[in-house]
This record gives sequence, C-alpha cells and structure tokens, in this order.
Amino acid sequence: MGPNVKAVWVALCLTPASHSLSHLTKVFSSPDDVWSADDDGIASALGSHQRDIRRLLRRDLAEAEKTVAYCSAHKISILTWFDEDYPASLREIDKPPAILFLSGDLSLLASDKTVGVVGTRTPSDYAARMTFEISSDLATVGAVIVSGMAYGIDGVAAAGALSSGGKTIAVLGCGLDMTYPAKHGKLRSSIVQNGLLVSEYPPGSPPERFHFPERNRIISGLSRGVFVAEGSLKSGALITADYAEKQGKRLFALPGRLDSPLAEGPMKLMRDGARPVSCADDILAALELDNPGTYDLSLLLVDRPIPDYDETLRRYGVAFPPEKVERRVKRQASPPIEEDDLSGAETPDLSTLSEGEKAVYDALETARTADELTGAGLDAGDLLACLTTLEIRGYIVSLPGGRYERANK
Repeated sequence: MGPNVKAVWVALCLTPASHSLSHLTKVFSSPDDVWSADDDGIASALGSHQRDIRRLLRRDLAEAEKTVAYCSAHKISILTWFDEDYPASLREIDKPPAILFLSGDLSLLASDKTVGVVGTRTPSDYAARMTFEISSDLATVGAVIVSGMAYGIDGVAAAGALSSGGKTIAVLGCGLDMTYPAKHGKLRSSIVQNGLLVSEYPPGSPPERFHFPERNRIISGLSRGVFVAEGSLKSGALITADYAEKQGKRLFALPGRLDSPLAEGPMKLMRDGARPVSCADDILAALELDNPGTYDLSLLLVDRPIPDYDETLRRYGVAFPPEKVERRVKRQASPPIEEDDLSGAETPDLSTLSEGEKAVYDALETARTADELTGAGLDAGDLLACLTTLEIRGYIVSLPGGRYERANK
C-alpha cells in the first residue's frame, strides 16, 4: 500500500494539466493501483500528458502529503473519483473532476433538489432583486442553490437561499483556503456553516482566470436545472448554460429589457428553448415534471415573512464590483496608454516581469502552444500561471488552437 491513498491524487492535482486525472480513472481502480503501477502503465494511461507523467514517475509525494495534512487540520474533506461518496451527478458529465476539496455539509452533494443560479457580476437592480426573490422561494421549498460565490448574481442567489433558512453550494475557482472575491468573507463563512464550499483546486491555488470557465461545468453538473438571471452573449453564465445543455439539464432564463446587452444571454437561451422565468413556480413546475413530489410546493402558500433584500445583502456582506468610473479615472491619469490598450504598446516594459514570465515572453518569438513551450525547457509547474499573468497584463495574446504570441506582433 502506498504512503497515502489520497496523496497520489493530490500530487497530480498540483500539476498544470490536472485534467489528465480523468484518464487514470479509466485505467486504474484505485489511487493505490496508480502508486504501484509500473512506468509503462502510467505512460500508457496518460498518453500525451508528458508533464503529468514526469511528475508521477518521480513518486515525490512530499508536497501532496503536506496538502493532505493541511486539509485534515483545517477540516477540508478530500473526495476522489474512487470514493463511494463522490457525487453521482458529476460522474456523468464530460471531464468530471477527479478530486474535490470540500468544506461544510457534504450531504448536499447527494441532494436531488439542486438548482444552479448564475449571472453577471454587474447585474441590473431588477435582475438582482428577482434573483434574490426566486432563490429565496426556491430555498423555502427545499431547493439547494448552486452558484459560484462571485460578485453580483452569484452572491445575491446565495444570500437569498440563506435568508430563508435554506442551503447553498458555492463552487470556487481557487483553493478553499482563499476568499475570492475578498469582500465575500462574511458570505463565505455563512456558506460553510449552512451549505458547502467545493473546489477541484487544492489549498494554495490562486483564482486564475482560466479556473472559472472550468469550474462552471461543476456548477451545472451538480444542478438538476440552471437558471440564468442576466449576462451578455460572451459571459461566464452562458458558458455554464452551454455545459448544462450538453449535460442534459433543464435551462431557465429571466426575461430582461430588450435594449440591455445583459439581457442578450437570457434572450438567446429562451430562443433556443430555455423556459422563461417570472417566479420560482416556473422553475419548480418544470423540475417537478421530472421527479414529482420532490418539493413541498405548499410551503410557498404559507403566510411567511419575506426577507428584506437590502438588509440581507448587508448581513451576508454581498458585494458588487467597483464602479467602472474608477477605471475611467485611472485612464485619465495616464492618457498615453489606456488600460485596455496595453497590447498596442510597441516597446513593452519587461523590467516588472518575474524571471519565469520573462523566460516565457522571450520564448514567444513565434506563436507556440503551452506544450511546445514546455518542450523548449520551460518549467511546467509555473508555465500556465506565467501565461495567464502575461495575457492579463497585455504582453501576450491567445490565438485559436491554444497558441500564444506576443501582443506587439
């Protein structure tokens, strides 16, 4: 038997291409079998995922064992694909997470009353208040609200559920030892006490930009249906809706103002067959068709106090992004190069880059993929983090086919 059954899985989870764990689940019957497999067996299971092969073949679990010990000390549970308690709803999706880090009520993973609620970080007052009311009513009849604890609609949905004494699941795009966004610390604590935090990223993982589209498949995977409150055609909410459709989940959308760009996402979904929603009953009626008797709909008829929207958001510390006017002020202070136009700078200042970021930038004399950069000798462990930082700061741009090139080409 290996030194730690879960540490093998955590070791691979700490690599950039942790999605390759799903390949191992198809070949080996337990993490212990992975640990004891010979080099040829591992190489065969992982195929072209050379970075993970090198990591696992070293059989170096020191870092992973520290992560497992940290989780144990901080009441963070670890579930792998091989555990009996791994949620059945996630086993059925494409690229299921092979490992989950959890804090809170683990029994919610087995709930058949889950409803995903997603939307923009900068909602209109109308969409935010409708989301709050609908989430509160859903929670009243026992629905578990699944979202991402982000600014805007996510936070409002969670607060709506909590305000009615209900439960909520938040799927994070970072490690469970981090609060992102930072202003949602009070909300995070409330969810741990009355719900569940979920992440496929180990403690210490920062909120990288590419984590959030990935985590959206888990939000939809855990949900029986997904309600999109507001969002543009290119929003993360539409990514979640796309996952939900591919996973065979019911889709719901909030009608909005026809002249609002944030209503374009829900409008498209309704044109494609999503059910328009004016109240919680619209969602519950559809879900009851699949499993009659799941919800006690009579509870919505009981004379009960309606939670106050503004007071509840204050109580749980639900926040919205800083006003865009702050960005305009920043741009006016340095007019030669606007914040959104860094990619147009002809002579980028490389003095602020770390050694790793500078090495990646230097290697992109021609467009290359991440795998090609790894083959050029760059450290695989830091590569994706460097690429993300360089792209956010405008030094490089991503191209079709997973390639990257310098932004001033």
